[in-house]
Amino acid sequence: MRTRFCVECKNFEDRKEIDDIVMCVRGHRPGVSCLEFQDKFEGLKNTASKTRFCLECKNFEEIDGIVFCARGHRPGVSCLEFQDRVEDSFYSYIYWAYLFSTGKTDEGRSYFEKRFSKKLSNEELAYACLIDYFELGLGDSNFQKCWKTARSNYEEKLPTISKIFDTALQRFDSSGERTEFKMVFLDLLCSKKTSEEVIKDISEGLYKRGI
Repeated sequence: MRTRFCVECKNFEDRKEIDDIVMCVRGHRPGVSCLEFQDKFEGLKNTASKTRFCLECKNFEEIDGIVFCARGHRPGVSCLEFQDRVEDSFYSYIYWAYLFSTGKTDEGRSYFEKRFSKKLSNEELAYACLIDYFELGLGDSNFQKCWKTARSNYEEKLPTISKIFDTALQRFDSSGERTEFKMVFLDLLCSKKTSEEVIKDISEGLYKRGI
């Protein structure tokens, strides 16, 4: 059974970019899944409907079975103050990638090493974590917007990953090219390519994703 991370749970709130804390509305210590895990992305990844529900909104919160709206609305379907909540998951994944790369946590190591059938260095754990993010299928616009916001915090902390994202964004900004990040990080984990070779290949469009 796949280890689930709190970042994927409806009870988890990531406030690292706001006041440097993470929280669980059920009072657990955020890490991997607990018995009260609720899938935050279930039913959202593949929806084609333009009707947006409060569950997906940053202003929505559920505590002890009671639902609230930070803007004072009655939770239901989207209002004029709707803000996409799902995009925030990138901030959590990039933070976990940083923790893995610096060896500040080993939570999830056994899951990733079992998945890829190899012992992973700290840097490789960061790549594996980001593969999980890009497998969520949340779309390019969320990543592009979130990376442009988070870049200043991680440019020095995650230099290789930052260079990968920056190079891909340069391709997107200049020609609208979208990069297949899952393959980028899989190659860094499973092939003999160096990070310099991968970044060069991104710059030459070799990881271009089809429409």
